[in-house]
Amino acid sequence: MHFLADIKEREQRLQHIANEAVDKALSAGADSCAAVSASAQGISVSSRNGEVENLEFNRDNELSITVYKNNRRGSASTTDLSSEALEQTAAAAVALAEYSDRDECAGLPDPDFLCQEFRDLKVLYPGFKSPDDAVKLAVDLDRCGVAIKTDGIKGSDGASVDYSVYTNCLANSSGFCRASSSSICSAGLTLLGERDGKMQRGSGFTVARDPLKMNQLAEVTDEAYKKTSGKLGAVPVKTGKYNVIFSRSAVQSLLGNFAQAISGNAIYRRGSFLCDFLGKKVMPQYVSLLEDPFIEGSLGAANCDGEGVRVAKSLLVKDGILQDYLLSSYSARKLKMRTNGHSGGIYNWFLNFDKAHTRSFDDLLKEAGEGLVIDELMGQGADLTSGNYSRGAAGYYFKNGKREYAVSEITVAGNLKDMFSNMALIGNDIDRRYKVQTGSIFIPNLTVSGN
Repeated sequence: MHFLADIKEREQRLQHIANEAVDKALSAGADSCAAVSASAQGISVSSRNGEVENLEFNRDNELSITVYKNNRRGSASTTDLSSEALEQTAAAAVALAEYSDRDECAGLPDPDFLCQEFRDLKVLYPGFKSPDDAVKLAVDLDRCGVAIKTDGIKGSDGASVDYSVYTNCLANSSGFCRASSSSICSAGLTLLGERDGKMQRGSGFTVARDPLKMNQLAEVTDEAYKKTSGKLGAVPVKTGKYNVIFSRSAVQSLLGNFAQAISGNAIYRRGSFLCDFLGKKVMPQYVSLLEDPFIEGSLGAANCDGEGVRVAKSLLVKDGILQDYLLSSYSARKLKMRTNGHSGGIYNWFLNFDKAHTRSFDDLLKEAGEGLVIDELMGQGADLTSGNYSRGAAGYYFKNGKREYAVSEITVAGNLKDMFSNMALIGNDIDRRYKVQTGSIFIPNLTVSGN
C-alpha cells in the first residue's frame, strides 16, 4: 500500500506541475500548448567476477512544453520543476515559436480524438523489497556465468539487474490532463568465449513489468551459454544466393524497418519505399499484422499516445494488404487523414501467417533445407526511401535441416519491399519478451556477401 500511495502522490504532483506549465505558457502568449512532466526512479546493479561492481539509485525529473502561436511551434524543456523554472521554460518556448516557420498543420490534436476512458492495463508493480534483493539477483546471475568453464566458454563478462518506475503526466490547453505510471525490470548476463584465438560474447536476458514474472536465472544463463558457444569458430561463407532464416530476434530489426516505412512522417516526406502503398499488397496474402495496445502487463500496453489521442486494436496488414499508416496528429494533417494514435511509436505487434505457412523452428530448417540462420544484424544499412538493404550479419550455416557451423563477417543484401513480399514461412518460436511478437522468418534466395 505504501508503494501505491507513493505513486499516487507522485502522479498528483506531476499533474499539478503540468497544469501549471500550461497556464504559464498561455500567460506568456501561446495560443495553445501541451506540457509533459515526467519522473523516473529506480535501482541499477552490476556484478563482475561474482562480486558487486556498481550499485546506483536514480531519480530523474523533467518537464517539456510545446506551444503553438500563429501556427508556429516552439518547445523547451527543464529538469528544474520549480514554479520559477516553469515560467522561464514556458517563456522560452513562446519566444522560440516566434522564429519558427508558419505551418498550418501544427497544433494540438482535435479534442474529439483525445482519450476519455482509461483501462487498468496492469503495467505497474512494486520492485525489490530491498536493494539487497537486487544485489543478490545480480551477483547470483554473475556467479552462474563464472561457474561455466566448458566448450570454449571463458566465464562471465558481467551481469546486471535494473528496476525502474516511470511516471508521466500530459496536460494540454484543451483541458486534457492524465498521469500514468509503469514499471519495468530486467536482468542480463554476458559470457565470454574463445576458440582459435578469437573472442566472442553472447548474452541472455529477461524482462517484465513485474519482477516476479522474470525468467529464472537458469534460463538466462542457458541463453547466454547457447549464444556464446554458438558463435565460436565462426567463419564467412562464399558470396552467393542463400535461403535465409531470420531468427525471431533478428526479425525485430526487420519489423522495425517496416514500422519506420509506414510511419506518417516518412510517408508525407516521401521518404519511404511504401509511399502510395495504402490499400496495396506489401506482404504475402497469408500474412497479417495485428496491433493490440490493450494486453494487460505487456511491454506495448497503452491507453493513449504521446499526444493523449486514444489508441485502438487494429489490423495494420490484412491478407498482405497495408490497411493504415502510423499517424500522429501532425502527420495525419499533412496527409489529409485522421490520426490513429501513433505519436511516439508502436504498441504490441503480432505478425501472423496462416496455418499452412507456420512451422516449428526445426521444421523451418528442414523445409529450407540449406542456407543461413541470421541471429544478429549490425550496422545501419537500410535505406528507407529506396528500400535497399545491406546489413552486416552473423549466425550459422545449416544443411539438411541441421546446423553445420557458425558464420560471421557476412553481409545480407536485398530490397525490403521484396524481402517482405517474399516471406515464405514463419516459425512458432515466438519470443514473449519483445513488444513485437513474431517467430523466425524464412526468406529464400537472398544475396549474402562473404569471402
